[in-house]
Amino acid sequence: MNEKLPERNYCIFTRDLCVNNIESNIFTFGFQSPVQVRVTRIATSFCLDATHGISARSGEVMYSLVTQHNVTGKGFPVAYMVTNDQTVRPISQWLMHLCERSYFRPLNITIDCSIPKVNAITSAFPHVAIHYCEFHILRAWQTNLNNKVRLDASFTSAQLAAYKQELKNKLKYILMESNKEVFLTRILDFKRDIPNQLHFLRYFETRWNGSEVLLKRWGHPYVNDSHRRYLTNNFIESWHNQLKTIYFGHARIRRLDRLVFDLTNNVEYFYEQEVDCIHLNNGKMGLSITAENDLIECCSCPRYISQQVPCKHAFLLKRYRKINILYTIQRDVNHLAMQRPAVLAEEEEVVIVDEEDGREDVVGAQNDVDTSTTDLITHTTLLHHQRLNLEHMRTISDIDVSEINYMTRCVKELLDRIDNIRNRNRNSFRNMNIQRQ
Repeated sequence: MNEKLPERNYCIFTRDLCVNNIESNIFTFGFQSPVQVRVTRIATSFCLDATHGISARSGEVMYSLVTQHNVTGKGFPVAYMVTNDQTVRPISQWLMHLCERSYFRPLNITIDCSIPKVNAITSAFPHVAIHYCEFHILRAWQTNLNNKVRLDASFTSAQLAAYKQELKNKLKYILMESNKEVFLTRILDFKRDIPNQLHFLRYFETRWNGSEVLLKRWGHPYVNDSHRRYLTNNFIESWHNQLKTIYFGHARIRRLDRLVFDLTNNVEYFYEQEVDCIHLNNGKMGLSITAENDLIECCSCPRYISQQVPCKHAFLLKRYRKINILYTIQRDVNHLAMQRPAVLAEEEEVVIVDEEDGREDVVGAQNDVDTSTTDLITHTTLLHHQRLNLEHMRTISDIDVSEINYMTRCVKELLDRIDNIRNRNRNSFRNMNIQRQ
């Protein structure tokens, strides 16, 4: 690892963390690819967290720095560190290394409610704004409400649970408040409401309300607008989940070089492909429909490309835009196909030339057969999407049964008419089936 990664221009972090060479089994190893270095230099907000259980040895953890990628909009890991020393020192030295070698200049960092991480970040970057993850805040409050809030014996267990839930709801309102004056007022009101809960009040004052520095770590009024997307650790939690489920398959690795290989090859390749895919398509991938002069001409979906027939996307656009679908009947195979028109000077009719026999078909909104068939296809497609509504009709007690029976007869009549047309034109439908095969 110390030889191959530098050859690929990786930024490597190693430090001797031994104290007087007594704990010789302690190690730390951090690395960062050139792509990660470039993303690190332009980002200002990050999430920092550790994932446990990465190997068969329980003491080994991997720290990750994750930011939101400016192209994909998703979480992007920008640095890794693997260590079996979970104290403040390796984190602090690693962050200082990133500052010196990768121009790591964070303005905001979101973490869980971990005091060691706070001390490590503060020692490396004294002026960085540290924000606690909202999920971890609520979980810490819930745990301490369960352990520290008590009522006398005259209250039942149900009343105690309801009282704790009421306090939790008040804390949620405080946490979600963005106005500073209202935020501080709600804190004072909350403390006045629980004068007898001395244990929880002492905990709340010590960990959350003792100073403005503590308030800035979890209060919304103190969060910069650029850091609003980092109110939780979702970026990094999602990344750790993908690492363990997709790349490790829920299994613990036995060798750390396997972890390094996956991170520097498989993970790196995936994120590079994701960015390249968006760059090549000038945006997120998706289908596109071409419509000119209030006529839907073609679609980029696989169905239209392979079969050259109007697709569901065209019918959906027709429904909402109130425009027609342009297509022509090819007599050689007797099936519908969308085709780009040649517009005449009057811009009233569209002429399509059949290449097989040289005959011309006039196609447009005035074509009664084509328009009627298109409307029929549209309504039958919409009927398919009404299935959930039909299922829900079973639960309506006061519905008129005669209406349902009438709709059933209408649908049955429609199907019978389609079968009759198909029976009268067996050769045409047989040719269509052969063509599609």
